[in-house]
Amino acid sequence: MTNILVDAPADAAAREAALDIRGSVIVQAPAGSGKTDLLTRRYLRLLAAVDEPEEILAITFTRAATAEMRGRILRDLEAAAGRRKFGPEDFDRMAAARDALAHAERRGWNILDHPERLAIETIDSLCLRIAHDRPLLARLGGRFQPLEEADSLYALAAR
Repeated sequence: MTNILVDAPADAAAREAALDIRGSVIVQAPAGSGKTDLLTRRYLRLLAAVDEPEEILAITFTRAATAEMRGRILRDLEAAAGRRKFGPEDFDRMAAARDALAHAERRGWNILDHPERLAIETIDSLCLRIAHDRPLLARLGGRFQPLEEADSLYALAAR
């Protein structure tokens, strides 16, 4: 019998801690380090434990990251439902996706037909949603939206 040693990443303990759903986490790492995969697996674990999917909130900085994370979660759930293939390298995520899908079915969420129930958004969209939901607390009225070029507002705030 041959023993094959696989080197664990230097941050293996931090990655495992990030998958512990008993608390909130902030994941900060360089591009290409596997953040989206880690957060996807965490989100799937959370989906298997909550009463309603809206209890989970994943916040990203960019729309691209939001779309990527939502897409991965939905692809994993579709694979768990047998609608999509997956490879042996996806084993851990598929176990989490199967647990999440089974829980969703028990709870009657019909999550694959209602992906809008997955709360994955940018920090800008979260702030806008809160401000729209509570305009008096935000001391704002009417419609508002984020600005792409906010330098003049930063200067005004600094003054």
